[in-house]
Amino acid sequence: MPVQDARGSKPVPSSLRRIATLPLDLHSTAFLEDPAPTLAWLREHDPVHRSPYGYWLLTRYDDVAAALRDPKLSSDWSRKRGPVDAPADDFARAQQVIFQSFNMKDPPAHTRLRKLVQQAFTRAAVDEQRTRVDTLVDELLDAGATVGSLDLVTELAFPLTITIASEMIGIPTAERDRFRASFEDTERLGDPTATPEQRRAGQDALVWQLAFIGGVVDARRDDPRADLVSALVHAEESGETLTHDEIVAALLTLYTAAGTTTERMISSGMLLLLQHPEQWDALVAAPDRLLSGAVTEILRFHHPNQQTTTNRFTLDDIEIAGHTIPAGSTVRVALGAANRDPARWTDPERFDITRPEVVSLGFGQGIHYCIGAPLARMQASGAVRRIAERFPVVRLSPGEVRHDPRRMDRYERVLVELA
Repeated sequence: MPVQDARGSKPVPSSLRRIATLPLDLHSTAFLEDPAPTLAWLREHDPVHRSPYGYWLLTRYDDVAAALRDPKLSSDWSRKRGPVDAPADDFARAQQVIFQSFNMKDPPAHTRLRKLVQQAFTRAAVDEQRTRVDTLVDELLDAGATVGSLDLVTELAFPLTITIASEMIGIPTAERDRFRASFEDTERLGDPTATPEQRRAGQDALVWQLAFIGGVVDARRDDPRADLVSALVHAEESGETLTHDEIVAALLTLYTAAGTTTERMISSGMLLLLQHPEQWDALVAAPDRLLSGAVTEILRFHHPNQQTTTNRFTLDDIEIAGHTIPAGSTVRVALGAANRDPARWTDPERFDITRPEVVSLGFGQGIHYCIGAPLARMQASGAVRRIAERFPVVRLSPGEVRHDPRRMDRYERVLVELA
């Protein structure tokens, strides 16, 4: 007899039935290698999941969207920590600076900071990068054409996004690889399974990042240039300006959005298109009609951090889908899971660039909607368009798609054959 869930809904698919008997460790290697089935099971049977690591996980679209807009779910983690003494070490000091970022504040502080940051990150400023993006993409494709192949991760998406982000911020070429690599270490700070050595490496990387960016900010005060740092230094709203720590924190946030996250969006997006050759061929035949929808579908189907979540904490007791979540609890909203909710999309497990453009949660929602979204979409669109125009019959190299062992929802290598 088919197994049904407690609500008497449709039978549980056999591919998901086994999950109900296994520990739902969302930090295990097995989960990270293929998060979608577990997230689908949670979305159907345990949408407000209490993790053994102490947080609550939301996986349904409506719950996630509501949580992103709920003022009782705070982004200001300094409020949860409460008053702190003078930092005991460099890492504690670095943490205090990070808490000054506009995306880690609630109104009214968030409103003030975001207005100031937005002045330096306008759509006009993004549009100024369009020609540079096209030039860089062509240079990278030219290099691949000389050998007949291209790694979409290390030879396209990484150099494109990191160069654009670094040029906007003003990071010297010689430091870009180190700066980008440091983010791989700091990401482990939010991983409850990280080893003491990994946590120490993350702490050291964060301290180095803040010292480096702080030096750039100080230099721009004395010698302004046509870059994002100088724009933030001189941004003013109703007589208010950003403090040194607010600028440093904002720059790290923007670098992550404009660099590392967009890098994964481009490489994973191209992989999806090439894994669905009928979709790629349709895009090549009608790029003006299908390109925007293709980028939207990439964001929906494969969030750049598929198993990663946006974190909030509850200011008061709240009710979500019949569950009472106590005040002071950490709530993680699973954007990747919400973007495949069958209550929101027809046949959500199917990748389809022609589906109606229902906006996903790939860039978040509400007052914290990603400030780098226009730049990310522009870079992804530019890269995909130029590949389609120049190499319409590009194909994946057999056996040359490898997951990143540090984060299994990302890719370390995606080699394609150019023709």
